[in-house]
Amino acid sequence: MRKIRWGILSAANIAYDELVPALRRSDRSVVAAIASKNSEKVKRFNCPVVYQQYDQLIEDPSIEAVYIPLPNSLHAEWAIKAMNKGKHVLLEKPAAITEAEMELIHQSAHENNVVFMEAFMYQFHRQHKKTKELLNSGVIGEYSHIKAHFSWVLKDPGDIRLNPELGGGAMRDVGCYGLHAVTQIIGFKPIQISMSGKIHPEYGVDITSVCILKDEQNRIAEISASMELPFINRYEIIGTKGSITVDSSFRPDVSDDKFGKVTVRDENHNVVLFERFKDDQYLRQVNHFQDCILNGINPVYHSGHSLQMASYLEKAYQSLSKGSVMTHI
Repeated sequence: MRKIRWGILSAANIAYDELVPALRRSDRSVVAAIASKNSEKVKRFNCPVVYQQYDQLIEDPSIEAVYIPLPNSLHAEWAIKAMNKGKHVLLEKPAAITEAEMELIHQSAHENNVVFMEAFMYQFHRQHKKTKELLNSGVIGEYSHIKAHFSWVLKDPGDIRLNPELGGGAMRDVGCYGLHAVTQIIGFKPIQISMSGKIHPEYGVDITSVCILKDEQNRIAEISASMELPFINRYEIIGTKGSITVDSSFRPDVSDDKFGKVTVRDENHNVVLFERFKDDQYLRQVNHFQDCILNGINPVYHSGHSLQMASYLEKAYQSLSKGSVMTHI
């Protein structure tokens, strides 16, 4: 099998901790180059080629695919630059700050005939396939309400996620997972969205926030996110006959037992099914992306889906800025 030659745009921790190790676990990839001015952080990657400038990496004709874990505000700029050089792009979430930015990314991917995917790695974990099967089976009847929550404690005051100019904020950082699960995994189609948040008095970003979404059937989805609460990641689908809860839904790989957990309860809250799933979501993500390159096909989660997500996130923050008014989508 032909291997894809990858370049990494920045020495971000997520690249070192998760994505590059997944590429090295894959039999379809070669981590060929990295671009960063941070010589100390670069050393730990043990890459054969190191560039000082991002432009140098995307100009390298031997690099086929680029992983971009830059600050949110730089995503669109560098994704488009890389695609204009014919590179396939795996871009960290959220792909864009605005829907207009995402539209430019979408257009660039099509014009350059390259594979683009926003890196919501969690969706490739087997637990979500099981959840969709259960939901479609009718075991909980028609779903009526959804709750998603992702929180963690951010201790570094210099973290880029506390910088509004770099696209910081809890809903963009971890709330986007819940928003993705609600709209892309479960298939909830919001027509209205509002967002309330606790704004940090010094940094000016939401450190705890909640989105409320409504659909045409007047069903409600709640998405909560925080960078100051204990590490919790889960979502729950409540139906007319019971509920499905997915624990460790977004980062099962860093949970106590490394398992994702799916629980079905009946209308009396009795557990009728409990299953644990262990999987390699980062490896599945990169293998799917590479399969798309090698076979010339679109990812299961493509730029059209990312356009939806960019619209939801932008309108959520518009609502927050306007006093949490309900905004039409």
